[in-house]
Amino acid sequence: MDNNNAIAGPSCATPAPTRKRAWVPGSVTNMYSAAKRRRMSFADDVDGHFEDHTPELEAAGKVNVADRFISAPQDNVIPLQTTPRTRRIAKIFGLVDERILKYTDTNVEASTNSFLGRHRFNYHQLLKKPHKVPSTSAEAHLGARKQFVLALDGPGIPSDLFAYPISWSARNSIAVACGRDVYYQNLDTRAISHLFKLPPNRGKLITIEWAEKDPNMLVAGTSNGDIQLWDTDSAAQVRRWQEEAFVDVGGMSWCDKVLAVGLGDGIITLYDTRAQDPIGRIESHKDKVHGLRWRHDGNYLASSDQQGVVQLWDARASKELTADKRYRSKMKHNAPVKALAWCPWKPELLATGTMYPDGKIRIWNINTTPAAAPATHTIALNTSVTSLLWSPHCKELLSTHGMSWQPRAGATESCPTLPSDVGPNSRARRMRDRERPVSVKTPLTNSLTVHAYPSLRRVVSVPAHTGAVGHSCLSPDGTKVFTICPAEEAMKMWQVWGVADPGEKQESVFDKCTIR
Repeated sequence: MDNNNAIAGPSCATPAPTRKRAWVPGSVTNMYSAAKRRRMSFADDVDGHFEDHTPELEAAGKVNVADRFISAPQDNVIPLQTTPRTRRIAKIFGLVDERILKYTDTNVEASTNSFLGRHRFNYHQLLKKPHKVPSTSAEAHLGARKQFVLALDGPGIPSDLFAYPISWSARNSIAVACGRDVYYQNLDTRAISHLFKLPPNRGKLITIEWAEKDPNMLVAGTSNGDIQLWDTDSAAQVRRWQEEAFVDVGGMSWCDKVLAVGLGDGIITLYDTRAQDPIGRIESHKDKVHGLRWRHDGNYLASSDQQGVVQLWDARASKELTADKRYRSKMKHNAPVKALAWCPWKPELLATGTMYPDGKIRIWNINTTPAAAPATHTIALNTSVTSLLWSPHCKELLSTHGMSWQPRAGATESCPTLPSDVGPNSRARRMRDRERPVSVKTPLTNSLTVHAYPSLRRVVSVPAHTGAVGHSCLSPDGTKVFTICPAEEAMKMWQVWGVADPGEKQESVFDKCTIR
């Protein structure tokens, strides 16, 4: 049989592989997803019709009057933040901003409508909280009255502004040194008593100070180093100490039974009312010690001298105050320092006040202030600071003042000091006299001024006397202050602060929470 005539069967030949069909897009846009195509077409429309939308955008972004209570309208009506490309275009033309809410509209000017301005002012006055003066602040008492409560005569008051001729006891008795006599008055009964008269050979009375823990004990120091301790109940002298060098007495301060006495030769002597002899001596100052103040807890003693050096002594380092390593810190000033005051509600704060020619109040933090570091706060007054008193009821500091001046070389510079051997006709002395501050009368001259802490805002200032205020002392309840003026030979009592009402306790967020 011929092979060509064979019966036709299924083909066993392998079919040729089909060629893969290549995808040919009908347009370029078919190469991207539907979302991508929508974004690209939207960008093309924006690019093509941008100039047509410009007047509409300008009209939509304008308002007649800006209102600070309503967020400003959007600068564009079409959201151009769709793609990075359109975002860049919008930024170039200033049509997009990173902020979501804007409370000031930069497209409009401030309103000049006076009628609308009056309405805004009235609305602001309705929302404004009235200034509430605390009942303990000097603004509510001294600021409202600005007059003294009581005036007493003091003939023969020491004319030295560095003297301490007045003191207020815990029994509400005020004592004053008048010439060679010491008087005290019970302010509750108004009874006046004469305590003692100093003999002519004992010098002049310089300093008197009531004991804090024993309010019936009064100590008096004289110009020749005679120190006397008197019991006012029995009108008898308890102790008498005499300094060997017969130097004048400066500042004095009590700490329980221990009395610290500053002397004219720079020595601080420590006495105990139960002992006849001194219990210690501190020999560090090189000039007369004007100020001495124990801290309320008795841990530190602050002292100041004629050269403007203030030193702090730590009484806890050992049993004896004059032992080694008692020196805590030294603070230098540009003028003599008499005024010293420890803060009762923040024990690490010490306030110092300088006399002519510095006239500044400085507040030091003994926990953070190293030696030779500047003060934490400084109040430049260009006025002599004769005494300082912290309020125990509020965060305020009282200062009394004497003369005021205006520096010729600047408002904050001080008069230079010269060595003692400079002649009266020398060129250096003439130059110093030329730079000497000029005495002027200011609202702080001879005033009683209260400062807020820590803002240092001047709360109130009243003229206390016609002459320099020599010294001041605080009442037992911490609300009244007695000032004394040697030129007037008078004393005045002022109602400065108030006692907080027990119902005035401010509510704290912790009062609203309870611990279960």
